[in-house]
Amino acid sequence: NTNGTTIYTAGANGGRVISLSGTTNDTVTINVFVYILRSAVVIPVGLVNIPLSAGNTNAARFAVDFLNGINIPGLPIDNTGRQYIPMMPNDVLRATTLASLSGATSAFLFANGMDYLP
Repeated sequence: NTNGTTIYTAGANGGRVISLSGTTNDTVTINVFVYILRSAVVIPVGLVNIPLSAGNTNAARFAVDFLNGINIPGLPIDNTGRQYIPMMPNDVLRATTLASLSGATSAFLFANGMDYLP
């Protein structure tokens, strides 16, 4: 849990991540492990493959939708038919790559979430 990068932190009443996508400028495919850190407990959410140069070139111009119903199966579905990641109060959504990225390349993750109100 010390190698991950924080993507979203839920508020005091919990929250949900409604959108999570990723791109890379790496010339190799990367695997991103997404998990929830609850205090010191790691709760695996899923492992998503981001193809080489996804979202970065005309040949692979689309970002990878982590919550498309295929990449991370079994998540709850909201009233619009979209998957989301439910989070308890103060949960931290984090991600890490399984292998180091090559050279000066990066992976970029984009999340949208909302906190629940009391």
